[in-house]
Amino acid sequence: MAKTLDDYLAEITTLAGGEERSVRWYQDQVRSLVPRRFADSNLTQFIRKGDQDRKSMRPIYGTMNFYYYEPKHGEKGTNTLPYYDVFPLVIPIKRLQGGFLGINFHYLSIPLRLKLLERIEPMAKEGRMIGWSRIAKLKLIKPCVKRYIKGQVGSRFLKIDKEDFLLASLLPVQSFKKETWQTVHRRSRSLIYG
Repeated sequence: MAKTLDDYLAEITTLAGGEERSVRWYQDQVRSLVPRRFADSNLTQFIRKGDQDRKSMRPIYGTMNFYYYEPKHGEKGTNTLPYYDVFPLVIPIKRLQGGFLGINFHYLSIPLRLKLLERIEPMAKEGRMIGWSRIAKLKLIKPCVKRYIKGQVGSRFLKIDKEDFLLASLLPVQSFKKETWQTVHRRSRSLIYG
C-alpha cells in the first residue's frame, strides 16, 4: 500500500522527536522520505481517503488547505492560462462570488515559502485570522494570490493543522501544468523582486 501525505508528515514529525530542528534538517528528511514527485493518483487518493476529521466540502479560511483543482481556463477549459497548479496548497483569505481568493504556496520556491511563513505564522499561532487585510501589502504574496472558482474544485478540502504548516510547505507535491516548477518559481521571483 502506498504511503499517503499524512504518513510522510507523521514520520518526519516522529523523527524530529519533539525537538526544534533546522529548516535544512526538515528538507533533508523530506528528500529522503518523499518521492521526487508524488504521483497524481497518490495525491488524489490521499485527498479523497484522508483523515475525515480534517476534510471539508468548503475551503477552511485562515489555514492551509490542500485539494485538487482544474481551472476553468486550464487545458480542459479554454486553455488560456500560461501555467497552473492542480494540487494547490492554499490559505484561503477572502470570499468571492462563486469562489475565493487564496495564497498558493507552490508558486514560491522553498526559501520564499519559508520567508512567507515567517511573516504569517505569528498570526496563525496567536489564533488570528490570516485574511486579505492582514497580508495585502506583503510583496511575497504577489505571484501566489489566485482566484479559485468553487465549481472547478475536484475534491474535498484537506485542512493542514497550523503545527504542520512548515512540513506541508516543504513537501515536493506541486503539480504544475504547461510549465515546470522551476520556470514558475523563476517567474515568481521576477514578480517579487522586479
